[in-house]
Amino acid sequence: MASNVFVNLRKPYAILRKEFLSAVSYRFDFLFRLLSIWLSIFMYYFLAKLINPALSSQLEPYGGNYFPFVVIGTAFAGYLEVGLDSFSNAIREAQMMGTLEAVLVTRTRFTLILLYQALWNFLFASLHVVVYVGFAFIVLGGQMTHPNWLAAIVILLLTIIAFSALGILSGSFILVFKKGTPVNWLIYNLSRLLGGVYYPVTILPLWCQKFAALLPITYSLEGIRLALIQGRSLMDLHTQVVALLIFNIILFPASILCFNAAFEKARRDGTLCHY
Repeated sequence: MASNVFVNLRKPYAILRKEFLSAVSYRFDFLFRLLSIWLSIFMYYFLAKLINPALSSQLEPYGGNYFPFVVIGTAFAGYLEVGLDSFSNAIREAQMMGTLEAVLVTRTRFTLILLYQALWNFLFASLHVVVYVGFAFIVLGGQMTHPNWLAAIVILLLTIIAFSALGILSGSFILVFKKGTPVNWLIYNLSRLLGGVYYPVTILPLWCQKFAALLPITYSLEGIRLALIQGRSLMDLHTQVVALLIFNIILFPASILCFNAAFEKARRDGTLCHY
């Protein structure tokens, strides 16, 4: 029993270690990412001075200040990009480097390998969020006086599962069609436009708000903002929690079934390693 647990833990550790060594080898890329974070935070800080009077009523549920609203929205929306790109990029990279065949002959299921690789991307995105939010709230004095970290973490975990399901669905398109998937482009841009990343959903026309209600990011960002800025509990955020649970119950099994079907089709057609 203990040996099986050790083996199961050794596999994700090996992949995480490989991804970490690859990331630290590009030091300038990491520094440029930090610089990009700081520049965008300062931009939002000065933009908030202009926007606060105009959106005071719409921002009231989130503390009335645009700066923490947009910082949290931008930082945590990064999980959507990670979820959408991790699986398709991992497949694409393995195809182009010619390592996909070697991966497929291992005893570990291909879907598990993709999940392990995505785990690193989500961990790196979490570091990005910590730097982003920490710098904004500590140095520039954002309003987050009584955050409910438990509620925020629960919603974040539900968010990661939902975004991962969308990413697995995106990976299915790569296996079958080889080229860039329209799923990423459509979901990413609709989420940025309608999901409340840069502005409250309430300022949108009513018909746009109905479309926004069909996106997981809408409930994710609203729940995280209310938990961190207003200190709302899980009971207060039951609408957002239930909505994300419904998305996960529907999306994750459907995405796994879709990926397995795409994998089998590509293997039967002999195009699994084509790109």
